Amino acid sequence: MRKYITNSRIKLTVALFAIASVTVSCSDFLDTPPEDVFTDDNFWTSENNVKTFSWLNYNTFNGYGNNAGTTADFYFHSGTGLIDDNLANNVFTNFPTAPNATNANWNEYYTLVRRCNLMLARVPNVPMDQTKKNHYIGVAKFFRAHTYFRLAQQFGDVPYTDQYLAQSDVNVYKPALSRAEVIDNVIKDLEEAIPMLLNVDDNNVTVNKYTAYALLSRVCLTEGTYRKYNLGQNGSTYLQKAKDAALAVMNNNSYKLNADWKSLYNSVELLGNTEVILTKRYIKGVLGNGIQAYTNTSTVQNGLTKFAAQSYVTTNGLPIKQAGNTQYLGDNTIANTFANRDPRFAKAFSNVDYAYSDKPYTGLTSITGYVFQLYNNPATTGTEVTTIGQNQIDAPVFTLSEVYLNYAEACAELGTITTADLNLSINKVRTRAGIATLTTDGVNASANGVQIDDPQRTAALEQISGIVNPIIWEIRRERRIEFMSWTTMRKEDLMRWKKGDYLDTNANPDVALGAKIVTLIGTNSKTKVNAEGYVIPYAAGVARTFVSPKNYLSAIPTNDINLYAAEGVELKQNPGW
Repeated sequence: MRKYITNSRIKLTVALFAIASVTVSCSDFLDTPPEDVFTDDNFWTSENNVKTFSWLNYNTFNGYGNNAGTTADFYFHSGTGLIDDNLANNVFTNFPTAPNATNANWNEYYTLVRRCNLMLARVPNVPMDQTKKNHYIGVAKFFRAHTYFRLAQQFGDVPYTDQYLAQSDVNVYKPALSRAEVIDNVIKDLEEAIPMLLNVDDNNVTVNKYTAYALLSRVCLTEGTYRKYNLGQNGSTYLQKAKDAALAVMNNNSYKLNADWKSLYNSVELLGNTEVILTKRYIKGVLGNGIQAYTNTSTVQNGLTKFAAQSYVTTNGLPIKQAGNTQYLGDNTIANTFANRDPRFAKAFSNVDYAYSDKPYTGLTSITGYVFQLYNNPATTGTEVTTIGQNQIDAPVFTLSEVYLNYAEACAELGTITTADLNLSINKVRTRAGIATLTTDGVNASANGVQIDDPQRTAALEQISGIVNPIIWEIRRERRIEFMSWTTMRKEDLMRWKKGDYLDTNANPDVALGAKIVTLIGTNSKTKVNAEGYVIPYAAGVARTFVSPKNYLSAIPTNDINLYAAEGVELKQNPGW
């Protein structure tokens, strides 16, 4: 149970954890429990208890990981299911070939669903103000929606229940609902939660109605594009909901972009940050992370891929293959590589020198040569930087920048986007970054009056799963750059766009290459490069094949398939597994 300790602000008793994840009926407890131990019968007596119970839910946000853990939303590739095309893992990561008996996410998510259903069953009967009661019902619906959303993203069709059930209840084991039905229930929960949730002035550390709007925009954008690109269906209903939900956040003038993009990812304190709609806080003595230690000590860093590096435009807003040789100077030296490029490039990675096994840079090495420095904060020093589990920088969970890009993408996918829409959203992000803004005629994109025609958009790789129009291409690029270290978001984006081929090292060799190093140290260098001088991070012959449709979903754990079968219910395995 210890993995469910929340980062929020308090430590809770083991007895309370037992209530939160209870999987047995009340009759299984001792008939007369000690008076100082909470049970389901004596806990639901006050608003403070409800508030305390709700805090347990926040640990579902991984942020930068918990203490020394590397299950995180940023930078880490902690499991074979989390592979993206931006960062090459420091140890080669491949897709699993056969279903596993168990899956940690499956178990964690259903534990949280059960906790939310318990909260929804008990809160209506707690003696407390009705407005506050409604708020906490909204909180439970938010977390249930968020959890089922992630289940559907990862596993597709999944068992669904909105009731708190005893283990003996015949409804515990039911056939899975279709992914579409699950998502519709997710949206229903969020739309019901929004009017119930208070706009709590809590400096962005707990869920309020705008957190729910932000999640609704994410869910509906995902579903609209998933239906379009994976199922060949019309997803406009969902895209319109995504646009409307994003606009509800954008119209709240209390949210504003930070002046500095990097401060989202290296701040010791995001409490009250105007760009952050919800933050995961790390507090000394309560909860730490290891993100700075993993990128500032002897551990070989995960490295930026060549595929990702070449997606950074020049400051005039044009792709490197269109910008001209006075803007893009090539990549024979690190100075040339970073010259005139989107400033976020040099904020995330060192533009002073590359670092690899034969030639560390300030003691650091990277699997691809690019040195990650996004999380560095000059104000943090000593053990709080170098000791795994003791780093204290906070992690964003929902941000205004994501909402802006959700809005822009929804408009573009609806086919209604205008330059005015761009100015309301993506151009604010680009202006903050320091690159030229975009204009559009609804299909094409221009920067500084030059129509963008990126050769990469129609390259051979794009022929596999379909070419998108120029404005959608540029919005996707912006999303990639703005959230370069957000590994879970990038993986989810690729899946909804049906771009799994980007992860295939045969279809996309640039995803398994790094920086260009013209001169290696000696003929016996341990660092290998290809004929053009780009770092080859892994051993010869290592390859990753993306199998469609198999790798678009994770396997259903076989233990659960067998458990359902023992109850006479078929839980179908996903295609290809």
